[in-house]
Amino acid sequence: MPLFEMKNTSFADGLTTVVNDVSLSIEKGSVTAFLGEPGGGKSTVLKLISGIVIPTKGKVFYDGKDITNLSSKENLAFRKRMAYMFQNSALWANQSLYQNLELPLKLHFPKLPPEQLDERIKEVAKLVDFSKPLTLRPAALSTGEQKRIAFARALICKPDILFLDEPTESLDEKTAALFIKITQDFCAEGNTLIYVSHDNNFINALENDKYYFSKGTIVDKILLNENFQEDYNEI
Repeated sequence: MPLFEMKNTSFADGLTTVVNDVSLSIEKGSVTAFLGEPGGGKSTVLKLISGIVIPTKGKVFYDGKDITNLSSKENLAFRKRMAYMFQNSALWANQSLYQNLELPLKLHFPKLPPEQLDERIKEVAKLVDFSKPLTLRPAALSTGEQKRIAFARALICKPDILFLDEPTESLDEKTAALFIKITQDFCAEGNTLIYVSHDNNFINALENDKYYFSKGTIVDKILLNENFQEDYNEI
């Protein structure tokens, strides 16, 4: 049984169809890339599979169950084992960086002792090479620095399913290379990665099932192919 499955899934934003009749399956422990032209529906498919948005037609299944019909207990268990890194980082603007990082831990591990919570926060900050005070708020950071905190937040509960939307966008070469190494280590542990990216270095560093999207639908799928060079003119 696939870990995730989309069956004739569509999503419309008002009168605009963003995702149109998409069917695909994703196995546990696999690496899946959604690639293609800007506005092709990739990020929306990522949100549909993760249950962030609800399909207007068709179904999305997680572990054989309709993701929109999970019980509160099942949904919380799903959220505990997955994490989502948004393209724009989506940090809470009115919270400190520390508070942004501690929120998932408090939600999913409410009995975690404060000293262990603090240790884990410092651990993930170090992992993404972030050394500024965690008392700062997101507005005090550059876009790239916000990405580091967003990535740290995605990793903080040690998920085994990771959704990444343009994880290396706006990063310098050194930080992008660090993100690639962290992601490779995540995948090497047998975890499930589903992502959107335009970064050829990131894409080529991973063994992927690659889905190409255009105008909200899959136009091609290549399994574990050779190095990828993106050319929207060929889609």
